[in-house]
Amino acid sequence: MRRLSWLLIVVFLISSCSIFSPDKKADCVLVGSVTVQEDFEGDIKFLGEIRNQGDGKALFVKIDFTMKNAAGSVIGTDFTYVNSTDLDPGATSSFECWTETPFADVASWDYEITWTDED
Repeated sequence: MRRLSWLLIVVFLISSCSIFSPDKKADCVLVGSVTVQEDFEGDIKFLGEIRNQGDGKALFVKIDFTMKNAAGSVIGTDFTYVNSTDLDPGATSSFECWTETPFADVASWDYEITWTDED
């Protein structure tokens, strides 16, 4: 009985250690919507905020934009990192993506947010 008690204590201690806990993952999402503007040169510019709603730190948080014309053809791509680059859980950071794609030529656009989870 004494061995069983020690065994149960050891199993409990091991299962409580963080190295055996599930990995914490980041989950970065757009806050609200992207603001689209025409810059001083007539090109399209994207502004917004990204929040990490996960329970792990997000490293190198990046947002990629793909711009299309009225025919649906890709006419430009660009990307930027959030201003703070990394986001702790619950943190929010803004971004500004300047492009060289003429505002008047863009009929639609898509975005994708990517990041690396901290080990």
